[in-house]
Amino acid sequence: MDGVMKIGTAVGIRPEHIDRYCELHANPWPEVLAENRNAGRSNYSIFLLRQCNLLFSYYERTGADRPDGAERIAVNPMMHEWWRLCRSFQVPLVPVEGQRLWADMERIFYQP
Repeated sequence: MDGVMKIGTAVGIRPEHIDRYCELHANPWPEVLAENRNAGRSNYSIFLLRQCNLLFSYYERTGADRPDGAERIAVNPMMHEWWRLCRSFQVPLVPVEGQRLWADMERIFYQP
């Protein structure tokens, strides 16, 4: 392993909210971007498969393990507001626990 965690997640999106979701992510709040960076997230992308109402996210994480970064982000009130807004558009693909809607994906191929 190269010291960088490569994380992919997926979630459904309600088709009637796709355009609004895309607008939000075309101009994300500066506080959201800063908090992601502060938590060690880089190369963060969200992809849309419009035909299937599916979102896929990918980011790389350095530093402490993933739960520590997620806990750090979770204490920021601005992140809670961003999540509240975005989650209203999302649909979990698998049963979830708590507030988390995005499902972790298993990486089956990597080409450096």
